Amino acid sequence: MAYQPLNAMSDSVLRGQEPERESDAFTKSSAVERVEELESGVGETIQEGKSSRVSPDSREALRRDSVACRIVDALLERGVTKFFGIPGGPICPLFEALRQADAAELVEVRHESHAAFAAASYFRLTGKVAAVVVTAGPGITNAVTGVASAFLEGASMVVLSGDVAWATHGGRLLQNSGPEGLNVENLLAPITRTQLRVTNAASAVSQTLAVYDAATDPIAGGPALLVLPIDKATEPARFVPIPAPLRRPALKAAQGTVREAAEWLSKAERPLLVLGGACVCVPEIIRQIVDVLDVPFVTTPRAKGVVSEDHPRSLRNGGMAASLWAKSYTVEGVDVALVLGSDLDDVSIGATPYIKRGGKLIHVDVNPQVFNRNLPTSLGITADLESFCQELYEVVLEEGLWNGRGRELMAKVKSLAAYDVPEFFSDASEVIPSHRAVADLQRCLPGARFITDIGEHMLFALHYLRAEIPGMFHIQLGLGSMGSGIAGATGLALADPTTPVVCICGDGGMQMSGMEILTSLKMRLPIIYAVMNDARYNMVHHGMRQIFGEASDYETPLVDFEAWGEAMGVTSRTIRHGGEMNPETMAELRREGGPILLDIRIDREIRVQSGGRVEALKHMSMLSDNSGQAGAV
Repeated sequence: MAYQPLNAMSDSVLRGQEPERESDAFTKSSAVERVEELESGVGETIQEGKSSRVSPDSREALRRDSVACRIVDALLERGVTKFFGIPGGPICPLFEALRQADAAELVEVRHESHAAFAAASYFRLTGKVAAVVVTAGPGITNAVTGVASAFLEGASMVVLSGDVAWATHGGRLLQNSGPEGLNVENLLAPITRTQLRVTNAASAVSQTLAVYDAATDPIAGGPALLVLPIDKATEPARFVPIPAPLRRPALKAAQGTVREAAEWLSKAERPLLVLGGACVCVPEIIRQIVDVLDVPFVTTPRAKGVVSEDHPRSLRNGGMAASLWAKSYTVEGVDVALVLGSDLDDVSIGATPYIKRGGKLIHVDVNPQVFNRNLPTSLGITADLESFCQELYEVVLEEGLWNGRGRELMAKVKSLAAYDVPEFFSDASEVIPSHRAVADLQRCLPGARFITDIGEHMLFALHYLRAEIPGMFHIQLGLGSMGSGIAGATGLALADPTTPVVCICGDGGMQMSGMEILTSLKMRLPIIYAVMNDARYNMVHHGMRQIFGEASDYETPLVDFEAWGEAMGVTSRTIRHGGEMNPETMAELRREGGPILLDIRIDREIRVQSGGRVEALKHMSMLSDNSGQAGAV
């Protein structure tokens, strides 16, 4: 482990017990002072008005039967091996337990929200749960944005938060996160699946596993919270074996609804299949559905690449930054649409209306609350996505209910260009446009995984990247938080260290979250940070101008990211023209391993047409001429 023990305190102190000798420096120390001692590593306290220090001889290791060690052991037994976080006083026993556990890997990030962003990406690629480990007070409040993003992404993770010993101490303590302090259980209740606090050492393991089970619920998984006060973390506890529960049966569609959906699609004149973010969890059966139905399909931004965009029925991505194929097909009108695993929010729909007025929309999701929200639903099917698709596949094959118009419908669409700039990959403009930068990155790094942060660059990644395999493209768009792609790249690289990860981000996001590059430097992760540097919050600037006619520049200082990266020991390069990024140059930059920083000086006036977000905002506001008809098609 990279983490080193904070000059481990005496066993009696860590367990919150009174020391045997009156002369011991901890005899009258408060819980707050104990936290300060643990953080300083020196153990200086105040005793009867005098300063005293702990003798190094009195310090002992955290006992292996402590609650902290039992919690780590329980999570390891369930397969949780990655722990993302930042150490601090109230959570230090858990970090010491991680140091002692050979099978646990601690990933020290640079901000607590980044821990959650990284854990979410790790889960989305591997299906394995990671833990986010943060201290009390600012540790857990800093994590809120990342945890909220994971909740909206449906990304399972165990959030372990420390706390001070407020219950046993009885006084007013710094960073109190309990009921009389921050009350973190209530704070995180809207964005976690359950919230438990360790109040009894004997039940700590069962509580830990209950939190894990809530996080991994197959119907409603996501982040789940366990709060561990420092005094409870060091108490001894027995390890009680608790076998993993049998998961509930799949949530199956109501009888007859699958066949009805298949019949509607088979008879449609202009059918459409819409693949949402939940499809990335079951790519094999989704590919089978695409093949057997033989109808055109689009992917929402979060599902980009779940089926290759080179597939003969692919309209590429719909919603925000949609391809021209998707726009053309949907604008002409869709009479029957089958939507799988999407909540159909505004960025998933964008400029591609998935159903015409009077058409039939079939919406399949485990959460019926998403039906009939932004688009009128004709048939809402509450079902587990995998079980629905398997039944649909069998029904179509057994009864011959495929549509058969796919080739004819696609031929007309593909007579048009798919992109705003058809020859974007060879654009030789004096200042490199973002579309050429995206093309050069993909040409230089075949087989790489791509993740995009949030900003104007995101639209270019969605529109111009060609996603060929599941897991190639990633975006955390549930919350749309800047920094999510920069930190999420860490999770992807840890999930598969053999494959390079390209993080497409903006200079604004890099100024906000760029110190996360130190995590990848320390761990020698193969991440290429491609910074689209335009010295402006460009999406904000263009969006405000599009809505109001005029806008502030929203400029930021022009940062020399090559110099910035080299100051930290990161291999860096400035890119100004198309073609400067080529396979030979990239091979040279990657020779030493570890992260690479590319400062790409883009033309900030070039945009993706009809990105989708501004249009949706107009519909939601009084700025729209049709504000009373938001969501109507």
